[in-house]
Amino acid sequence: MVRNAPVLRQVLVAGITLVGLMSLTRGLQAETLGQALVRLYNTSPDLMTARYVAENSNEIFNQVAANALPQVSSTWQGSYERAYTELLSNELVEGSSGRPNPSGGINLGISVTQTISPVISGGVVQTRKSIETGWVGYDQSEQQIILNGIVAYLGVIRSRQSISLQSGNITLLENQLSAAESRYDAGLGTRTDVAQVASSLADARAGVRQADGDLAISRATYRQLFGVEPQGLVFPSLPGNLPPNLPQAIRTAVANNPSVMAAEIALEEAIAKKKVTEAELKPSYQVGVSAQRSQDVIGGNGTTNLSTSFGVSIPIYGNRQISKSKIRQDEIAIRRLREQLKATKSSVELQVIQAWNQYQTAQAVGGARAAQITAAELSLRGSSAELDAGTKTSTDVISSQQSLTQAQVAAANARVDVLQGAYNLVAAMGLLSAKDLGLPVRYYEPEKEFENRKIQNLATLLYDR
Repeated sequence: MVRNAPVLRQVLVAGITLVGLMSLTRGLQAETLGQALVRLYNTSPDLMTARYVAENSNEIFNQVAANALPQVSSTWQGSYERAYTELLSNELVEGSSGRPNPSGGINLGISVTQTISPVISGGVVQTRKSIETGWVGYDQSEQQIILNGIVAYLGVIRSRQSISLQSGNITLLENQLSAAESRYDAGLGTRTDVAQVASSLADARAGVRQADGDLAISRATYRQLFGVEPQGLVFPSLPGNLPPNLPQAIRTAVANNPSVMAAEIALEEAIAKKKVTEAELKPSYQVGVSAQRSQDVIGGNGTTNLSTSFGVSIPIYGNRQISKSKIRQDEIAIRRLREQLKATKSSVELQVIQAWNQYQTAQAVGGARAAQITAAELSLRGSSAELDAGTKTSTDVISSQQSLTQAQVAAANARVDVLQGAYNLVAAMGLLSAKDLGLPVRYYEPEKEFENRKIQNLATLLYDR
């Protein structure tokens, strides 16, 4: 056993070197997390779908606002007639004859009507709140898609780290098994020693198989989100917008989390809807002006008619009772949405607290795993030294090596957990958009797209505020 101790140490060095070489090879064609997220932001079908949904809701505003504009219509009509007048004379007894009497004219008309109703103006305001809900929905979709991309990126790294570390362990165990068999053949070992190494090798191979399956799933998820195969991925750094403490994280989340913003806008929309319903009890007015010209282009005669109209519609009975019932419904909806807003804020606060503690726990576990690696390395060196002294067996060295490998895998997973926890915390705060992360892309901002597509007219100038 003493003579084989240097061989074991060489195998340990070979295993560690193999792990380093595998990590280096995978980093040759590296794609950082930021680069991957840029690709995701520019090519994700799910994100493009969310943008089209937001743009569709933007157009609804233009349609509703147009209802508040004057309605102008024009009519054009042309006609031509030939009438025959029979001549009563002696010739008519023998045959018929007549004299044509042609006529033709053009009728032109134009009318302008304007409805003045608080229902229409209130509807424009309510619609604006409705499409703002769509903007928040897009922001929520963007942040969720980016978080999914980060999880997929880290999932590939986690699987590759596990394979790399356990593959090095397999190489080590294979050499140890060969050494154990050589010692047994030379009469220096027992069959039990060989069986124990073989058992550890089988367990390590099963672990690699499991890691291979996890990697295949991670790669498929990455490919589905990013549209390409993951190449060399670089272990990312922590996000730069982490909060300094939990109270700050909660305050930021209450102000920025899309769920809270959506609940606030839903309440504002319900208040605007109630104002529209209340407006149904108020009078509405309609003013109209029309002009019509009939011109006989053959005879030269023509007439011009001008008319104006003014109407008032006042709900008196029947509809008033319906509107009052709808107002009571709107008041109930407002109270419900106020309670829902409180519940949403409470839920987001809980989400932030959970994310914060998961992040803190992951950091603590990472520190403990680092200490575990240090202890496992000391144990392995001690077992190797005692093997040289003849007080330990190769089985003890194998056990120490397996403990070290397990500690290394756990520590690698803990590093990923820290990053995952950090990004979950940032997502709970509502700060995981492309703009928040500072990605070098052309940001899609629904509100700016709305302003670019909004039809600038009298209605939007009066009511869009």
